[in-house]
Amino acid sequence: MNILRPIQHEFYGDDHRWFFGTVINAQPPSGLEGRVKVRINGVHNPSTGEIPEKDLPWAQVLIPTTEGGVSGYGRIPQILAGSFVFGCFLDGKSSQIPLIMGSLPRLEFPTNVQLGKTGTVETNARLQNSVQNPLAQDDIAETSIQLRRQQCMKFFLDNGYNLIHSAAITGALQGVSRFLTFHEEETPQIGIVSWERSDNIGSRFNGLLAFSQQFQPTSDWRLFSIQLSYVLFELRNRYSSVNRKLLNTTDIETASEIVNRNYVITTNNTEILAQTAYDEAFE
Repeated sequence: MNILRPIQHEFYGDDHRWFFGTVINAQPPSGLEGRVKVRINGVHNPSTGEIPEKDLPWAQVLIPTTEGGVSGYGRIPQILAGSFVFGCFLDGKSSQIPLIMGSLPRLEFPTNVQLGKTGTVETNARLQNSVQNPLAQDDIAETSIQLRRQQCMKFFLDNGYNLIHSAAITGALQGVSRFLTFHEEETPQIGIVSWERSDNIGSRFNGLLAFSQQFQPTSDWRLFSIQLSYVLFELRNRYSSVNRKLLNTTDIETASEIVNRNYVITTNNTEILAQTAYDEAFE
């Protein structure tokens, strides 16, 4: 005998719950095409230590009626990781089935004022001088490196990474480039990740150039803040699998190894540098 069940009232819309959140992963696994993983303000702790990425929900995304809406027709959502989004929960107070209705424009990199600094180019010049002239590695150069190490840690902590993961990224960047954003002379590698110069449209360095132009035409790709934002963009998109592995680590040694081998691509042991960045966070 069939028993008629009333439709759950939360799906009627009587108990709407609206939210704002940040897209963490825009590359869903097979079977969840068109969805994005979102960390929702007020529901999910921003600390990856408390709520790791793997525990976040894959949210459905509303598309306009001008799209097909069925498999094989129309386009899928184009929201990228890092987007600030608005939506509601389809199951009301249960808050387990999020639906994203749109995104809000945002600038993803901090300004010089927010970083508590000025003179990005001047800082880079000091670092560059210390690399080209080993005898010039004075207190000024070391202070510049320490400043950028602290800025790097703050940037990734502000974007949801915990201390271990932020330290691993920071140590890797210092180890591979000493935080140099450019060289005056032509070099095969450039930037804080030592991206390879290439005319290939799909190269990572050309990706940096295109990325810098998304903010304003006059944005300088050499800015430390721009390159930090591009590192975050790469980890959340092109290197999302590396990012997932990193977020599942619980110790600096493993985290550093993952970043070294799979992101900055270096055999340098940066665990000591990562440990330094980690320890400084408690000073």
